[in-house]
Amino acid sequence: MSNRRDFIKKAGLGSMAMAGLSTSTIGNLTIPNQENLFSSQTIVGEGKQIKVKVTAPLFCPFQSVNGPGEKGGNSYYYQSKSFFYNPFTCKANGMSGSPVVIDANGKFIGFMTTLGFENSIYSFDGNETLTVSVPEGQEVFLDETGNGDEAWKEYNRIMMKRLNITPYKQIPKFWEDVEYCTWSEQKKKSTKKHEHFHLLNHEFVKYYIDKINEFGYPKGKLTLDHGWGTFPDGGINSGFGSWVPDPKKFPDFRKTMDMINEKGFTPGLWIGFPKIHKNSLAAKNYPELLGNYAFGSKPDRKDDIQYLNGQADIYGYASEVISCFHKMGVMKFKIDMSYNTKSDMLPIHRALYRAAKDIDQNIEMEFHVPDIFLSKYADVVRTNDIWLLDEYNWKGRVKTHYEICYKSAPGKGINLDHIGGNSTEAITDKKFLEHLEGYKTKKGFPLVSALPHHWGKRCVKETGEYLWSYEKGEKNILSDFY
Repeated sequence: MSNRRDFIKKAGLGSMAMAGLSTSTIGNLTIPNQENLFSSQTIVGEGKQIKVKVTAPLFCPFQSVNGPGEKGGNSYYYQSKSFFYNPFTCKANGMSGSPVVIDANGKFIGFMTTLGFENSIYSFDGNETLTVSVPEGQEVFLDETGNGDEAWKEYNRIMMKRLNITPYKQIPKFWEDVEYCTWSEQKKKSTKKHEHFHLLNHEFVKYYIDKINEFGYPKGKLTLDHGWGTFPDGGINSGFGSWVPDPKKFPDFRKTMDMINEKGFTPGLWIGFPKIHKNSLAAKNYPELLGNYAFGSKPDRKDDIQYLNGQADIYGYASEVISCFHKMGVMKFKIDMSYNTKSDMLPIHRALYRAAKDIDQNIEMEFHVPDIFLSKYADVVRTNDIWLLDEYNWKGRVKTHYEICYKSAPGKGINLDHIGGNSTEAITDKKFLEHLEGYKTKKGFPLVSALPHHWGKRCVKETGEYLWSYEKGEKNILSDFY
């Protein structure tokens, strides 16, 4: 194929972009009755399947749901046993990347549209055959040359053009700044279950800033995490959809935002926008926002949480909330809880992002789902929720989370989330420093959450050296994986 990588031809009811396609694969392009379908380098017809000879383990960056006993590891991304996955209807969960599969020898397969997503399936027999179902409207990029990274870059280039993703040439300066987030410090200071949701208040924010200044760290963004809002029925879950500052913790929220600004930081807020609880303020005012329950849960489960209804006016809801805090000086929103299916999350992300950008193009919108279809509606994606637990391969998870972010969100910023992780009971000085060391050569901006003095002077010193090295350096936060 003289121009093999640029060949994409859409014909009829489903098609495939063939990059580096082997004759063995050509011979295995079949429908269920095993009829050979290869014609003009295009798969044509409804319900067709591509059969690809692969070598396990298969890297599935979209497969972010860990099994029993895997908290903190990353083995669920690497599959050697048989599976049947739809990367568009799987749970986005903590960190779910693009709908692609790479085998142990670098063979690369990736879905290219959201059309027919319900029947876009990867099925592995646990031996050597990956069957890819290509429904009407769907297209598949396949490269068997064995250079998975180069194939993924080419896939990204094509997808960026299709999705109209333009890499940033200029970004607001504060997007590149070091970030500080209160979450793990809340957990560190907590002494009993759920107490960390109730510790965040004006004085806590002041304490946190004073410690950063005491350490002599560079100024940056300061994000208030989960716990600044109200819990109408007293339970934590009723906070999902109650995006109003708790008046007991923050008698004057604007005063808190002003304090952050006056001390040289850019205010940011954590918001678990995708989730909504039946007893939340938003559900009381706009019951039509109540959407699907968590995938796999039962509606009668006690105190279960729903997700926003993708058919409701999410844009209006988001505009109302974001505008309120933007007027107080908030310029960064850390969106969390995109834990339901990818197909549910896509319209939610799109509405949230458009609402923010219609208010102010400079607002930084951060998400934790770096799937290329969803990262179109993000400024920043983050390496999310690393627990430095001794019994698991946490170093592997740190590496894999970064790889998924970097490769699934081309042209977007990367947040090197939570130095030291967010399981504070598992952190030691040694692990804190090992985690920090792993980020030093990576594109993205550093994020400090738990303050390092809890683990000694060396952690304070080396964190400061890293932050200042970043501050005085190139500050390259954008993924160039394309």
